[in-house]
Amino acid sequence: MRNTLNFKILGSGPTGLFLSIVLSKFNLNIYLIDLLTRDKLVSKDKTYAITHSTRKILLKFDLWHKLEPFLFGFDTLSIKDTVTSQITNLTISDLDKDISCAKNIGWVIKHSDLMDIFFQEIDNHNNIFFINNQELSQKDLSFDYKFIATGANSVAKTFRNIWEIKKSYNQSCLTFKILVRGNYEKRAYEIFREEGPLALLPLDKNLYQIIWTASTSKTSERLNSNRNFLLDNLSTILPNHIKVDEIIGEINVFPVSLSLNIPILNSNKFIFVGDSFHTFHPVGGQGLNTCWRDVNTIFQILNKNVFINKNNLRIFKFKYYFGRLIDILITLAITDSLITIFTNRKFLLFPLRKLSFLILNKFSFIRKLILNQMTKSFIFSSIKKHT
Repeated sequence: MRNTLNFKILGSGPTGLFLSIVLSKFNLNIYLIDLLTRDKLVSKDKTYAITHSTRKILLKFDLWHKLEPFLFGFDTLSIKDTVTSQITNLTISDLDKDISCAKNIGWVIKHSDLMDIFFQEIDNHNNIFFINNQELSQKDLSFDYKFIATGANSVAKTFRNIWEIKKSYNQSCLTFKILVRGNYEKRAYEIFREEGPLALLPLDKNLYQIIWTASTSKTSERLNSNRNFLLDNLSTILPNHIKVDEIIGEINVFPVSLSLNIPILNSNKFIFVGDSFHTFHPVGGQGLNTCWRDVNTIFQILNKNVFINKNNLRIFKFKYYFGRLIDILITLAITDSLITIFTNRKFLLFPLRKLSFLILNKFSFIRKLILNQMTKSFIFSSIKKHT
């Protein structure tokens, strides 16, 4: 009879890797499974926004200082509504004192740098095993807990016993890197437009990641256009002081949706984590941060038990899913409200849109409330207690 439990994590993206590192703190064997090779998992051309809630979590697991050399911080977030021509700037002066000392509102990191550090970390743990499905089929293993971290299009979602909330925005995101001139260093941008928001995340002094949301048909048209046309189109949208030089690297596209999937609490061993559990509109950059808060909650639940018992799986699932529900619902509500209010030309919403910016510019405590909710999250206080 084996004494050590076997945990299976299906999916080796940023959430799956982070979960394996966190679970390695316990006396477990962790099997990290993916169809892709390590090189292919690392080489994806993506970028992530990191908030203060995530910084606290990474500090807690001794990962922040390892990622810090690859992070580019921004100290200003410029928000513009092009339909009403309103604008406001959120700065570090709008942060609470306990996080303003970090001198940044948030950070941006390239996918390849993040994955490199995480793979180096799992190499240092002798209870984490990265294998592919073919190798797994050759092993005689029984798993006590099975985590699904395969992303928004997880095949596991086809299970019938899932309670699902889903909303399609009929939008897609075009994302790529650009070199620019005339920009303000360490400033990020969120530009609300009729067709959807456009975000610019700084990766270096003159390098930005573009996250360009529009209808699926318009995004497809832009994806299939030549790069010069795409740059000309983009130049008409960006602030006048920013001059675009060239597109760097790949141009990628991904669908946009809102979803929440909670399996009915039966005896199956599957537990959804990250984008397999929930997805949001990318406005506000909350995606990866909420995924890693899932992981932090898993750690907190398991850490409170004197031992981890395969017989208490149903109790664990209940604590996990409903422990995460409030934070997820708040994030869903905020991101969906931003799109509902600011992605259209509905005349009746014009006064509300103008009033929103008037309040933001006039009342600093409102700016603080909104910015600190975006960066700290609902569960910040519980994270802080454990760091």
